[in-house]
Amino acid sequence: MKILLIIIGTLLVLNGVGNIIDDSRVLTYDLTSILAGFGFLVIALQKKK
Repeated sequence: MKILLIIIGTLLVLNGVGNIIDDSRVLTYDLTSILAGFGFLVIALQKKK
């Protein structure tokens, strides 16, 4: 479960950064994707198992 959360978080962050690099604009869904990815990573790192 922890590995799955790390993978999802990483993919969300990469999606947001990739969209920003692609069209050179920072849009709301890009920021949402990045912040959601960081949230998944924080939750994954706090899990014991």
